[in-house]
Amino acid sequence: MVFLFLVYSLFFIPLNGRDVTMLLIIFLFIWNLIDLSSVYWLFKKKHRLFDDRFSTTMCMAITMISSFALALYLKLLLPVNQSGFYLVPIIVGICIGLLFGVFIQSPALLNGIFNGIMGSIMGMMFGAVLRNPALCNIPIDSAAMIESNIVSLAIFTACSHALVSQFIRYSFKV
Repeated sequence: MVFLFLVYSLFFIPLNGRDVTMLLIIFLFIWNLIDLSSVYWLFKKKHRLFDDRFSTTMCMAITMISSFALALYLKLLLPVNQSGFYLVPIIVGICIGLLFGVFIQSPALLNGIFNGIMGSIMGMMFGAVLRNPALCNIPIDSAAMIESNIVSLAIFTACSHALVSQFIRYSFKV
């Protein structure tokens, strides 16, 4: 259903560059959510087959990259001037850490929450710098260059999330 809406909106509704960028970020956000849920179900099904050290390593890897990617997309999608939205990516990171940390013993739950918070804070900072490069004294003049950086780095983040997810799926098969 979402895919049909994206196809319809790309071909039949006149869009400017900013709208196409936001549609791409929404598509990447949904792709990463689907990828995260598939890794979650695989982890839920097979986590008892491995020791806690291996499971903790898998939990750290997927929690960090997933919370980073989702926080980045949320930071780029949510409005800039609303101060209440700053906690949404952190809450998402905590939820991801809880979901994966519950499968392992108590110290790993704390590890999952910590990695979720750290990944979401890094994603929020990266999203803020992508929106306003002047925060880090990066001299970018045009809005087209900023949009180009947002698109290329959002796609890179989605591909790195997919790569880590594929590594985790492969490690459960071996």
